[in-house]
Amino acid sequence: MSLQAAEGGRDGATVDEPLDDARVVVGIPAYNEENGIGSTVLGVKRYADDVVVVDDGSTDRTPAILEQADVTVLRHERNRGKGAAVRTLFAHAQRTDCDALVVLDGDGQHDPTDVPRLAGPVVDEEADVVVGSRYLDGGEDDETPLHRRLGQLLLDFATARVTGSELTDTQSGYRALSPDALDAISITTDGMGVESEMLDAATSEGLTVTERPIDARYDELDGQTHNPIRHGLAVLAFLGRLASRRGSSSESTGDARSRPSRER
Repeated sequence: MSLQAAEGGRDGATVDEPLDDARVVVGIPAYNEENGIGSTVLGVKRYADDVVVVDDGSTDRTPAILEQADVTVLRHERNRGKGAAVRTLFAHAQRTDCDALVVLDGDGQHDPTDVPRLAGPVVDEEADVVVGSRYLDGGEDDETPLHRRLGQLLLDFATARVTGSELTDTQSGYRALSPDALDAISITTDGMGVESEMLDAATSEGLTVTERPIDARYDELDGQTHNPIRHGLAVLAFLGRLASRRGSSSESTGDARSRPSRER
């Protein structure tokens, strides 16, 4: 597949990325995204060998729109949460023998033209996980509302403390993963802590994680994104459970090491 990305920023001339023989799967978790899912799917189709949408029990027009989109649709009969939708995406990508899975949100905030930018380092075997950062380039064109940005800074700090991942945008839902990452990362949460859990698993498994700059928009989304307060509280609650789980694991390991070996 021939993919193109802008060289030297999004306003530069296009150049061919070395992805011609790569199989790229684009996955989109979606729940009641009737306002954004159509344009998102249409935008990413030119960059993907397979576009798969996990309809997480939508009750609006999302299923009807997807029926007309000529993409793979995996449907949850009830709303199970973003983590469960991402887990379904992972399982599908593993069955398709892809070279890279690119995951993005279905609400229209992510720019489909950034797909090659994220997939490139994975296909070139430079990284196992590539996180699309809204703030890596200094945020000169950042459209994030102030209240969201303050919340994201808090979540970035908390995620770094728990997982050890020093990234500029830990909660970005736009990321690419290698086949090794898909095999190594086990998603246990069904909720909004999935981005943090991915980073924690990647760090624990010794995977290479990097970032690339992306564009994101928040204007004219009309409430399509999750409530930022509920989202933030859910992630913080998950990080608390993750920290407790890590602490219990460390104590168990320490107890095992401190026990004297049994004489034969």
